[in-house]
Amino acid sequence: MYRNFLMAMKDEGVTFAQIGSLLGCRYQTVSDTVNGETKKGFYHEDAVAIRNVLFPKYDLDYLFTREK
Repeated sequence: MYRNFLMAMKDEGVTFAQIGSLLGCRYQTVSDTVNGETKKGFYHEDAVAIRNVLFPKYDLDYLFTREK
């Protein structure tokens, strides 16, 4: 689970649908990834795109640190 990412989404008013649109995937895929429902996380290129477009004031490592 990406706890910091979820907090940043809430603070910035970003939705799974917006992230899915940016990445070209379904919002449910984003939700499953963020909530730890899948074994894989975000690809590095996707994480950088998300941070650059939607969360530019956040540190990449802060956003994408996974908790079990």
